[in-house]
Parts: sequence; C-alpha cells; structure tokens
Amino acid sequence: MIKTGVFGGAFNPVHNGHINLAREAVEQLKLRKLMIIPTYDSPHKDTELVSYEHRAKMCEMAFAGISDKCDIEITDIEQRMGGVSYTINTLRELKRMFPERQFFLLIGGDMLYTFREWFKYESLLKECKVCAVARGGDSFTDMLEFATELGRVKVLPTGIVDVSSTEIRERTARGESISEFVPEAVARYISENNLWR
Repeated sequence: MIKTGVFGGAFNPVHNGHINLAREAVEQLKLRKLMIIPTYDSPHKDTELVSYEHRAKMCEMAFAGISDKCDIEITDIEQRMGGVSYTINTLRELKRMFPERQFFLLIGGDMLYTFREWFKYESLLKECKVCAVARGGDSFTDMLEFATELGRVKVLPTGIVDVSSTEIRERTARGESISEFVPEAVARYISENNLWR
C-alpha cells in the first residue's frame, strides 16, 4: 500500500502554518504521496471564500518542493464532485479511485477538538488513519488526552508556528505586509490579484 496523506482545507489563503504541517506529516509518517485538497464548498466555514481557482493556484505555489521524498498533488476532486465538501465523501471517492493507497487524513489541532461535529466522523475514523498535528497554541498533552477519548487518532508532535488565515486577510485589507506569514510567491499573487482588499 502506498502511504498517502490527505490534507484538505479552505486555504483562504494558504500560509506557512499549512506548509509546515504538511512538511512535518510527510517526515513523521514517511508519506510517499500527499494530496492537497482545497475545499470547494465548506460545511464549516462562515467566511466567504475567494474563488476556488485562486485558492488552488496559491496552493500550487505554496506546496511546491516541500519534500523531495514525497509526490505532492493539488487535486480538484471536491470541485469535480460538486456540492458541499464532506470529508467522508471525498475520502470514499479517493479510496475508489486509488485502491492501492493507504490514506492518512491530516488535520490541525484546532480541528481535532471539533472532530465530533464532522459529518459521519465515526466512519472517518474507521476508513482512514486520522492524524492531528499539534500547532503553536495547542497543548500536546491535552491533544493526546482528547485523541484517546476519540480513539483511532494519532497526534504528531511538532514545532509548528500558529498562523491564522483570518489574520492574514485582515492585514491584507489594511494594506499591511504578510511576508512573514506566507511564501513570497503567494504574497505576490495576493497583491497582483487584489485579493481581500
């Protein structure tokens, strides 16, 4: 079986926290493939998303070359499936398309604490390995305790810096620099396309 990470999100915009999370997961789980999945229609986000095309393009720039040991793919599976993007539906479609792969669902520490609110979360726990990656503000010990309650969740310890897409959008709207939060190519793309202004 080919060990494959599945990392979905609004990526509105993608930032260094996302990139570091992906890099840490690739290293710790020894992934051979990593599928980045920009959400098409998120059931969780109240914030209006910029177009799918913008978010996918920024992901291509951000995740390029994060590892020479793993193939990175930005996939439009949720756009092609259409409708509300429920992770269980995406995962089942991936398993149908790639029966030779073993899937690891990557989530941030913030998502772990709301995991019971996900659509058919118990089925997700049975159908793939869920890996929660600790972020800057998360207590690793608290995450381990919560993961034990949920069952079948692996917690990856990391030194990831906590960055917020909301903060980046707000700074962009105020005309402030975001260069410390996103790759240079992404910052340039946001500026050139006048996003969140």
